[in-house]
Amino acid sequence: MAREINFRCRRCGCGLWLRPATAPAGVACAGCGEAHSVDPTGALDAQGRLARCAVCACDRLYRQRDFNRKLGLLVVIVAAAFSVHTRGLSLLVAAAIDLGLYMLLPEILLCYHCEAIHRGFPRSAGIEGYDLATGERYESREWGKLRPPGEQV
Repeated sequence: MAREINFRCRRCGCGLWLRPATAPAGVACAGCGEAHSVDPTGALDAQGRLARCAVCACDRLYRQRDFNRKLGLLVVIVAAAFSVHTRGLSLLVAAAIDLGLYMLLPEILLCYHCEAIHRGFPRSAGIEGYDLATGERYESREWGKLRPPGEQV
């Protein structure tokens, strides 16, 4: 899998997508023109594994499977809707689909601070799954909040 970094523009909220192999220094926002510098090589540890966020340099990352959450919710809703008619078997089918997807889909690494998504990067050993307490600490920080046009970042 090729390395990709997805993040939001701090000024307008537009989704940005970057492949470090083709544009290693950064990307300009298509919505507002804001330039964003990204350092994918500086985010790697000595073994070449991702140790910090390539967008904001935060060292707090978590891992999860690369699956669309809205699609997962739709599977559960459909299974719940049919559960009365199937006597709960649709819920077992949904659980089997979930387990199969969990086993097949690759992991992505996400930053607690700026919510950047890193695909295709090998991860350092210390990166675990999402921790609610850590997520709440970073939730109130300024990075993810949108800025009005003209305001300094």
